[in-house]
Amino acid sequence: MPVRVGVVGIGFMGKTHVDIHLKNGKAQLVAFCDQDPKKAAGDWAGGGGNLGDAFGKAFDPKSLRSHKTPQDLFNDPNVDLVDICLPTYLHAKHTVDALAAGKHVLCEKPLSTDVKEAQAVVNAAKKAKGFLMVAQCMRFWPEWEWLKEAVKSKRYGKVHSAVFRRFASTPTWTWENWILQPKKSGSALFDLHIHDSDYIRYVFGEPKAVFSTGNGGKATKGGIDHIVTQYLYANKSLLVTAEGGWNADPTYGFTMRYTVVFENATADFDLGRAGKVLLLHKKGAKEAETVSCRASNGWADEIDYYLDCIASGRRPAITTPADAAESVALCQAELKSVKTRKPVAFK
Repeated sequence: MPVRVGVVGIGFMGKTHVDIHLKNGKAQLVAFCDQDPKKAAGDWAGGGGNLGDAFGKAFDPKSLRSHKTPQDLFNDPNVDLVDICLPTYLHAKHTVDALAAGKHVLCEKPLSTDVKEAQAVVNAAKKAKGFLMVAQCMRFWPEWEWLKEAVKSKRYGKVHSAVFRRFASTPTWTWENWILQPKKSGSALFDLHIHDSDYIRYVFGEPKAVFSTGNGGKATKGGIDHIVTQYLYANKSLLVTAEGGWNADPTYGFTMRYTVVFENATADFDLGRAGKVLLLHKKGAKEAETVSCRASNGWADEIDYYLDCIASGRRPAITTPADAAESVALCQAELKSVKTRKPVAFK
């Protein structure tokens, strides 16, 4: 029996999730909620995102129940799973409310920009009947899953260095421009860079400290538009760095990359390199090898995984509410380092 889904928030990520639910036979999309009168009436045209408007399937939103408020959707007895794609500053409150209503909840990242608020959601999830999963999609991206396994297995030897880079044009497509208001989004640090911070924790473990530099002002006032962080580990020979920013000019678009140097190979991922997204330069080889991974993305795979968890009655383990809260704490440590221009202890 399909999991009955209600989506709250029909922006770029909301439409992305809707499209995935429509294509996944394990889900049945039944309801939605958005406070924009145009969207509430079933007109979802326009909008965009880092990778364009991801809503690609012909679909009439008027076939769904349109709820006036999120709480109305939470109270809908025909909804099993609430998919929260609201602006960041609304994530924690509505996640707690949906859990209290007995629903399973998928919440877009970040869980919050505040550590105490994130921990309160973790505590609520522990007591809830339903399962909570925060959408840390890089843990599910095929080429990033490949890297996780390569690091863990030491197939190419130990890692000497890992550099992650995520850069974008300034996002200007959000409802009431909430994303460029630091108090609501946490700016590029929490909205964009957290993808790499979370993944680094996932693959390399908790750093002992972070050292970050950053700046803002072009896109947001008082926020962090561009950040570079070095993650400091007990193993002093391991160099792990991530850079994230969204202050590029409008024609720049979006880039997502990593370069990981192993003892016996170098893995090079570039989302914009069509047909050769992931290259492996092996020691002794004459040319780079193109690594083939399944044709999917982290958004589709995280949702498929979560639907499987609900169907089998097992709490999600690849990413947990506690993981999401720890990634918020790590970004807060990075923010403190930017402000003090000093390394900040983490674990």
